[in-house]
Amino acid sequence: MNALIQLFHLIFTYPILNVLMELYHLFHDFGFAIVLLTVIVYLLNLPFTLQRVKLARQQRTLQPQLDEVDRQHNDLLARMAARQEFLQQHGISATSSIGPVLFQMLILSGLFLALNMVISNATLDTINGIMYPFLAHFSQLPDLNLNWFTFLNAALHIALNRADPTHILPILTGIITFIQMRMAQPLTETKEAVVQSTQLLQLVGPLIGVGITMFFVWQFAAGVALYRLVYLVVTAVQQYFMTGWGSLWSVPAFAGIFASTSGHVGRETSKSRRARKSARRHGKRFRKRL
Repeated sequence: MNALIQLFHLIFTYPILNVLMELYHLFHDFGFAIVLLTVIVYLLNLPFTLQRVKLARQQRTLQPQLDEVDRQHNDLLARMAARQEFLQQHGISATSSIGPVLFQMLILSGLFLALNMVISNATLDTINGIMYPFLAHFSQLPDLNLNWFTFLNAALHIALNRADPTHILPILTGIITFIQMRMAQPLTETKEAVVQSTQLLQLVGPLIGVGITMFFVWQFAAGVALYRLVYLVVTAVQQYFMTGWGSLWSVPAFAGIFASTSGHVGRETSKSRRARKSARRHGKRFRKRL
């Protein structure tokens, strides 16, 4: 097991750490080095991301035919085999996306571990021991303070090796998580109740994602939070060019549901008022006749 961990470090963690430290050596800003490294990792992952998007679009195009295949098979195993055969006939392998996803996970894990090696009480000897011989070594530990927000308040400097005491990075990460997830959802304008219920679930999903993301970001060092924030921003930009704003600006489904419900109640209330007025008029006429 130790041999596998060491192999992983040699292939992923140590190269990423060397790039991170070289970026810091060039720009003397550890936060900016994290931003640049995140963009580099994103660009490395981009071909695999585009491949996944292409496969997803192909499957959406074939979805009506896949539904027909499902209707022809009642048995679950037979249905899955038929779907796989149908996709293979159209040049889509059910396992074709596993490799890219696995590679992305390995790179992101290497980035996470490289960040942790630097920000989690690393010593100068440890960092220089991992640095490649042909790269510049360090005579002192890197400055892990993020001073980007000190123009607002001199006290707003964030130590990237500790949890963010200002809560700026976790809050920004939560906001960008919600934006990116809503952009990824297709816009639906129909007023049908079933679709509105689906839209309501689509709104709840990003909110849950925001909660989970912020919970974990609050637990980790601010350097990891900064990496996550930048990666989400870049992903949101990519999402815009792929799907536009998606459902970001759409009215939440529960507003439509509540509006229709309140409208129904309002109509009923208006009917009740008219009924009471009619009853009073009939009562007056009845008393006059008496």
